[in-house]
Amino acid sequence: MINQSDHSRETGEHVPSNVAVATAVASARVLTEWGDFSAPQRVSWAGGRFALGGDSLAGGDSEPGGSTSRTQSTADLAAPNGGDLWMVPGLVDAHSHIASHYFNVADRALDAPSERNAKTLAVLQLMLRNGFTSVRDAAGFEFTHLPAQVPEIPRIQASVHMLSRELADESGGVLAVAERSLEAGARWIKLLATASVASPPGSGLEPIFTLDEQRQVVERAAEVGAGVMLHAWGGQAIDDAIEAGVMSIEHGIFLTDDQARRAADRGMTHVPTLTIYRFVQQMIEKGELPAEFGPRVAEAVLAHPDSVRRSRDAGLAIALGSDFGTPEQHGTNRVEFDALVGAGLSPEEALVAATRAGAELLGRVDPDPHGASSAPSGRIETGEIADAVFFTQDPREPGVFSAPDSVYAVVIGGRVVLDPHPRKDTP
Repeated sequence: MINQSDHSRETGEHVPSNVAVATAVASARVLTEWGDFSAPQRVSWAGGRFALGGDSLAGGDSEPGGSTSRTQSTADLAAPNGGDLWMVPGLVDAHSHIASHYFNVADRALDAPSERNAKTLAVLQLMLRNGFTSVRDAAGFEFTHLPAQVPEIPRIQASVHMLSRELADESGGVLAVAERSLEAGARWIKLLATASVASPPGSGLEPIFTLDEQRQVVERAAEVGAGVMLHAWGGQAIDDAIEAGVMSIEHGIFLTDDQARRAADRGMTHVPTLTIYRFVQQMIEKGELPAEFGPRVAEAVLAHPDSVRRSRDAGLAIALGSDFGTPEQHGTNRVEFDALVGAGLSPEEALVAATRAGAELLGRVDPDPHGASSAPSGRIETGEIADAVFFTQDPREPGVFSAPDSVYAVVIGGRVVLDPHPRKDTP
């Protein structure tokens, strides 16, 4: 996992030196590991770690003598109305394409490397401002795409290549491609294990790789502390992934009840990526993609919510992933929260998917050569890495979490990268 400080980059301070950078929040309702919120409390951060507790009053409570003021230093974050802030662990997009920039693969060659890299950096900064402090790239990004010195960016885990049948065959087998990815800094090997939107209705679930090939990649990844993520809509490929020890199922549109139960027993994670298929459906309707894709995509959009409910009911961990890859999509990644709720998760369950579940998935792999000594836990507890997002309203309320302007402040590694109202130091 990589971020600005881990890679020895300049701080990219967003405020002048005479401005106090927040090191605490006086009164925050903190997301628990199960998706509800605590009573208002003070939370501070130092050395990149959280500390909970200290003097704090709930919004509207009075101190002795009738005053409604609260203990707050000049460096405390505070809600604009003097009330409480809603504090959520740093968001995790567990399936994104930060360096693609075009939906059609052929169009990605239109940009010169320097232009692509500039767009990638802009995407990362935009994601961070929107609350995503960690991202797992699902193929296309390489660490060489970033300059030696950048402003603050999210922590990144990469898969580098999408391991397809064609790429495996032309490269000398699945292990050869996996090795190339690992050498380029990948912490994840992504297997393209079933076909996708271009398949005719009722088909496309035939496994692209054998169980033995999946097992080879899983074993090689495990030797270096990496993991395997499997693009699969359903079918035998998921059965093989469960047997082989793959860590996460990407999409899982036609996941069965039995597969969900067995995947849960193996400690796997389902990353559904609901919204992107609705976007693809809209692109087909607009004539931007071939009309023959329409029936297959419609079938997927209809079935997809069922897989989310199956995973939830089976106790299979669900992590938020956008699968976004274009400039218009990045920065709106939080809409996947609404899709998860629409599929049947409670807002509390969707908050866990956007935070703790994704963080725990990324925490299963060892730090990469570019990366940090440890990964965030997706929890706001004393001693945990200080990644957090602040809202002025309860993010469980409809429309709040995904609203474009709803993020009030962001903290990554104890550094405030989006401060709503920087304050000058007092004399």
